[in-house]
Amino acid sequence: MHLEFQSQVDAEIPFRMIDYRLRVYRRFPHKSMHQVVIYLKQTNSDLVQQNTFTIAGTRHEFAVIRLWEQPTEVFLRTPGLLPLAVLSSTIEPVRTDSKVDRVIN
Repeated sequence: MHLEFQSQVDAEIPFRMIDYRLRVYRRFPHKSMHQVVIYLKQTNSDLVQQNTFTIAGTRHEFAVIRLWEQPTEVFLRTPGLLPLAVLSSTIEPVRTDSKVDRVIN
């Protein structure tokens, strides 16, 4: 599993993902790898939609999660995701933060 957390958009993400994958493959050719880019801050940039790196003869795919599109309920039900709940699709981040505080306490 390779998770890449991003707070800013970056046109180099697709290249970095294939680069990381090839580096791991070189050392561990029989290991599988699931790669995910997790964008933390909402943006209108088309770059957060990219989930492939493509050049002639080569195509590499990875998963992308845009936290602001994810349902808040999932974060509130999963203890390990609680700190990220305020970044989810909540309409009321302050209220969500209070819920997270209550659950943690």
